[in-house]
Amino acid sequence: MDIHLFDYDLPQEMIAQSKSEPRDSSRLFFIDASREPPLHRHMLFRDVVDELEEGDILVLNRSRVIPARIKAVKSTGGKAEVLLLERSGEMDWEALIGGKNINEGSILGTDDPSVSIKIEKRIVEGRCLVSFMGNGKDMTHEQVLCWLREWGLMPTPPYIKRMLSDPEEYQTIYGDMEGSVAAPTAGLHFTEELLGRIREKGVKVLFIILHVGIGTFAPVKVDDINDHRMEEEEYQIPDDVASHLISAIGDFKVSGRRRIWAVGTTVMRTLESAFDEKGDLVRDGGRTGLYITPGREFHVPYRGFITNFHLPRSTPLILLSTFYDRESVLNAYEEAKEKGYRFYSLGDSMMVRRQDR
Repeated sequence: MDIHLFDYDLPQEMIAQSKSEPRDSSRLFFIDASREPPLHRHMLFRDVVDELEEGDILVLNRSRVIPARIKAVKSTGGKAEVLLLERSGEMDWEALIGGKNINEGSILGTDDPSVSIKIEKRIVEGRCLVSFMGNGKDMTHEQVLCWLREWGLMPTPPYIKRMLSDPEEYQTIYGDMEGSVAAPTAGLHFTEELLGRIREKGVKVLFIILHVGIGTFAPVKVDDINDHRMEEEEYQIPDDVASHLISAIGDFKVSGRRRIWAVGTTVMRTLESAFDEKGDLVRDGGRTGLYITPGREFHVPYRGFITNFHLPRSTPLILLSTFYDRESVLNAYEEAKEKGYRFYSLGDSMMVRRQDR
């Protein structure tokens, strides 16, 4: 399938450079695909509670972005940058290294004179295994995470052109499991008050974990989307969450009622990764490189999907087009542009409800 089928033009001024304040005052493009023809409505995100029903299940990703960008300096005094991607082994990290003439064995200094970074091994071009030394001693993953909270920078996408004055702007209010290098952005719109109203309505709010890597939002650079490969990411579905989901899936098989709402492409990819060859949801977790493209049948009987407006030629846009319909998605994007919606990570949101049965 040609990647150009998932392309569209977007004026630069429509790329959001800051989140809405308060968060739930962002706009929501609601598509009710359970009607024929589908109904389009333009709302505020806080009105999402009106579209949820008692007994529904809302699934969110509680992964937290780590301040994974590190300004570094070579022994020659030249500038370098390290972007941590994920933990590797007991002490090392996989990282992207920016800077010239940085080889295996190179030692990079940091803004903290007591901490240095050693290039342990080159994996592929630009990627390396690195380790940290603090006061001459090897640093554990937990020690590095603690250090990053003071010295690291938030790894915001390149289309966000300003330095965030408050790093929490690029975190969900419920994210508490450190490990992502990009935010699960569909969840940025929720506030504690809104989640409280959702729970009061009788909606079950559940949390899974998928530590988002840089590959999730990377543009697809091949002509045929089927030639693209996703990078693997770590995920976990807690036992109690799996129990609720298994019950809802079983209820669908009996009554035909769809109850599960996925908040974000990372949630949908996690849930779809959790099924075994028999089609049963498996508790616990693992790693997933699942790439969802048109023609795929979903394991989960979703009632709907909440997601942001995605980059052209991106895997999240392809996933949304698989869940709904490519032409309908792109037509909705054109309508959103006409209505002045704000796009990408810090922008507005879309909610798509499928047929109930």
